[in-house]
Amino acid sequence: MLGGQQVGVGAGVPAARSARCSDTALFAVVVELLRELGYDRMTIDAIAARAHVSKATIYRRWDGKTELVVAALRDRHVGVHNPPDTGSLRGDLIELLRATAAICEDDSDLMQALIFAMRTNPELERLVRHQVLPAGRVASTAILVRAAARGEIPPEAGERELFHDLAPALTMSRIVAHGLPVDDAFLTQVVDQVLIPVLRYQPDRPSQA
Repeated sequence: MLGGQQVGVGAGVPAARSARCSDTALFAVVVELLRELGYDRMTIDAIAARAHVSKATIYRRWDGKTELVVAALRDRHVGVHNPPDTGSLRGDLIELLRATAAICEDDSDLMQALIFAMRTNPELERLVRHQVLPAGRVASTAILVRAAARGEIPPEAGERELFHDLAPALTMSRIVAHGLPVDDAFLTQVVDQVLIPVLRYQPDRPSQA
């Protein structure tokens, strides 16, 4: 009995790794074609042809193009946006912004094309807002949990939507709107003058008579 279980586990691990590698390759193709063709012109046929897989293989995992695109984008956000634990809120936020800047610089064209497609595709918009964007908050949420545990910020700071929106908004504005570099001087300024004050802000409480 034990021997049989061990064989089963051993056989399952390579299979799981193989499936993950296959997903990674497929997601890379999806991102490539999104850049080249845009969402509307990209088809499952084109994805299958470039990835050297059958359409049946794709449809066994995902209902269609929208679901596959969302899965690829979610994987990209979680995989890239994973800065290290530096031991301090300030250090963590600087690393978070560096990762955010790298994504924005690499994917600014992709993001703009996706935003355009979301305007005409309600299902794509719904899935991106509910599955992709929350995945991008994994790292920032972990940073806030660590900082609250150290006593660097109040526990309720992690619930502030303003913080989660500020870093990507400021970074994208710097790159796309102003065409300026996202260097360490800019990142440090954003962390020290914007993000940390927002996280440490505590509203005045009414005095009790």
